Amino acid sequence: MLTAICLWCAAPSALAWDATGHMQIADIAWTKLSPHAKLAVIAILEAGDPGFRPVSSSDADRRAAFRKAATYCDVIKGDRTTQYESIIPEMNLTFFKKHPPDPNNNEDNTCKTWHYYDTAIRDMGSHPAEDSNALNALTLAREKLASLDKGGSPDRKMQCWWLYWIEHVTGDLHQPLHCVSSYEFFPDKGDAGGNLLMITDPARPDRPSRLHGYWDGGITHAIALDRAAGLPVTPEDITKRWCEDKALKPSGKDAADLKVADWIKAGAVEADKIVYDDLKQNSTLTAEYVAAQIPFCKKQAVLAGTRLAEVINAALK
Repeated sequence: MLTAICLWCAAPSALAWDATGHMQIADIAWTKLSPHAKLAVIAILEAGDPGFRPVSSSDADRRAAFRKAATYCDVIKGDRTTQYESIIPEMNLTFFKKHPPDPNNNEDNTCKTWHYYDTAIRDMGSHPAEDSNALNALTLAREKLASLDKGGSPDRKMQCWWLYWIEHVTGDLHQPLHCVSSYEFFPDKGDAGGNLLMITDPARPDRPSRLHGYWDGGITHAIALDRAAGLPVTPEDITKRWCEDKALKPSGKDAADLKVADWIKAGAVEADKIVYDDLKQNSTLTAEYVAAQIPFCKKQAVLAGTRLAEVINAALK
């Protein structure tokens, strides 16, 4: 447990939606998979890490395994006993062509850099994103999932590695702070996606929080509000209710846009205008700010789940 806590503290930029958020996005995607893709996904999950395989052949347990799979890429930060442990060091080096990973930034740890893309905003200088990033990682994962599906005997074990990353990073890039680093108050190195910008949540006035961490919990905050309203909040209930809400439904154009670079550009704009707004170091969030997060995160969850399903459908056709 102590090891996991230390890794969490050492790699703040690698976190995104909390486990609840990632699993809710995956649950939404499950309902939008084509029948063919769903069958392939089941076979892939059964070849994955033993702790993430379906516990039975029931649809409910397969759906639960698909949800859990979305958390795998965060779990490996603290669990060094998973099925893919032997390939992680090599995978971590995939995009480091110009220079080796910097251990001072924890870049040598469990593909940390695959979780985010640092678009520089509120920046007067030039700070291009590093080559090892979510754009390159998700693009590669999609290519690998599709290419490994060709032929009579797909490599399901390696497909599952890439499926884990597709589920996770698709979710990551719909949390706007995984698309940016703001240089407004940290002109030399940026704020690591809001990890260095401290805020006070009025619900916990005695406990300062990282802005990034506050937004990691955005989907969980929305679910908590549904619970407080007396609504059922199983993942299946949330999926049905949110997907049937016309106000949360993405446009056909947005749903069909599977270009990862477009997701990142949109996330950077949303981070600048919605997430950072006019916040300063140690700001206390206003009631209006807190309330506005709820519908935004619901929309992001439905959009991410819709796109995730389309990505998998396309790869496994």
